[in-house]
Amino acid sequence: MSPRSLMLGVAGATVFILLAAEARDTSALTLARLGLCGAALSIAAATDIVERRIPNRVVVPAALACGGLSLVAGAGAAVLWALAFPALFLAVSLVRPAALGMGDVKLTFLIALGLDGHAPQALMLGVVLAACAGVLLLLGRGRAAWRQSLPLAPFLAAGALVALLQ
Repeated sequence: MSPRSLMLGVAGATVFILLAAEARDTSALTLARLGLCGAALSIAAATDIVERRIPNRVVVPAALACGGLSLVAGAGAAVLWALAFPALFLAVSLVRPAALGMGDVKLTFLIALGLDGHAPQALMLGVVLAACAGVLLLLGRGRAAWRQSLPLAPFLAAGALVALLQ
């Protein structure tokens, strides 16, 4: 892992843990789960911006670890949500592969397992933020914007962050 990725991961973990502590949900399992989720989301968002890909070697282990922590904590509902969201995103990805990649599908799996009850809001906010950015891009660049793509991971990460604030 590069020093840049390590710094991004530490920053993401710190922010998510501080938000959990602010909400007074300071069980060790919750803090560990949110720290892992925040670290992986920040690395995935930065990589998606620069390279237009989401690193499986970061997202998949983090999602599995968050799922394990959720199961140990007795949050079986998070695991069920984790299956529903990727299924929906997978369906969209299969219908319009240019619009949504498999990395985005895996990222929804991480968010659903990592954020537990905040996942629906996080994913909805992320998609709405991406749509707003797309509209602004269309307004600014006109028809040429239709041939451009936006990285989704930064918007999903921002949605996760805002959902934790609620």
